[in-house]
Amino acid sequence: MPTRLTPVRSRKLGDLVIQQIQEKISLGVFAPGSKIPTEPTLMAQLGVGRSTVREAVRVLVSAGLLEVRQGDGTYVLERPSGHEPLEYRLRRAKAEEIREVRRILEVETVRLAAANRSAADIETMRECLEKKQAAHAAGDAHGYVTADIAFHTAVATASGNGLLADLYRSFCMVFQDFLDTLIADRGVNQYQHRIHTGLLTAIVDKDPEAAVRFALEAMDRTTNDAQALAAR
Repeated sequence: MPTRLTPVRSRKLGDLVIQQIQEKISLGVFAPGSKIPTEPTLMAQLGVGRSTVREAVRVLVSAGLLEVRQGDGTYVLERPSGHEPLEYRLRRAKAEEIREVRRILEVETVRLAAANRSAADIETMRECLEKKQAAHAAGDAHGYVTADIAFHTAVATASGNGLLADLYRSFCMVFQDFLDTLIADRGVNQYQHRIHTGLLTAIVDKDPEAAVRFALEAMDRTTNDAQALAAR
């Protein structure tokens, strides 16, 4: 298994550096108790600056995955503390794990939203769908994805469960880069507008069963698109 890291090219350099180091730890490439590459080596392999590497190491130390030994180097902890931030744990999860957990969250989120939504929630969701359509018409793929995530976040907020909404937002932070790539490659699929309009109608009508059907259809369609992209 290769030990080298891959250069990153993104405005979110710190997150991608953290993700790569976490993946090496998770796969055992950077084994418990072992010393990770030196700061200059990480800078060269990742193609980033010293400050980015230091910030990534600082975050992973705070997460209980690494330990800095002054004058010696940085080591993978033998027994991780279990304080790894959820966002970073999600970023190194397998695609199938993400899909399974998201499915569980999505079903209960839309069910609760249909039961608990307020007039303000409905207005926010409608505005998000309008922004999605405007971004689509303007050919703004990133704006489309941003509005799409805002819509799903608004649905989570409408559930009335603050903890559930926070968990969903953590998932959305991971989805953003993936959806940007998917939309850029495959374009905006017309079924999305039909499904999300149907989902909003079900929530407005306080119809949890219909809301769940639309949510599951949206996830299945996205999964199919992702698999088609991966197969290319």
